[in-house]
Amino acid sequence: MKDELFLMVPTTYMNESGIAVMEFVNYYKIDLKDLLIVVDDFNIPLFTFRLRLSGSDGGHNGLKSVIYHLNTDNFARLRVGIGEDEGKKDKDFVLGKMNGEDHKLIIDRGVSNLYTILENGFERSMSIINKKEEK
Repeated sequence: MKDELFLMVPTTYMNESGIAVMEFVNYYKIDLKDLLIVVDDFNIPLFTFRLRLSGSDGGHNGLKSVIYHLNTDNFARLRVGIGEDEGKKDKDFVLGKMNGEDHKLIIDRGVSNLYTILENGFERSMSIINKKEEK
């Protein structure tokens, strides 16, 4: 990885976020081996993080858009488990607000995982981050 770090949050709808990612990657000439896409995932338990170097969209519309617009699934992605509130429908749950304590904890753990990736690279970090979920 280079010594530069860009954080980008698309302001488009999630299912169109691939357009913003593609334009960002092209403008800054980012090598896809250095790209990390971070997404929430209600199919993963709350506070669980899963790092993968490539793969399918797993039903996530944001990832589906990124894969489509980059024309590849060969980029790292960090899925952030937000669990699912069984009383809400998918859209309502994902677009809803997380309570303050959970929000702070998931941000803290996410930042910790990003530091792990920066310090160890993607491959080594996969075993570190993905192992945490077994505890």
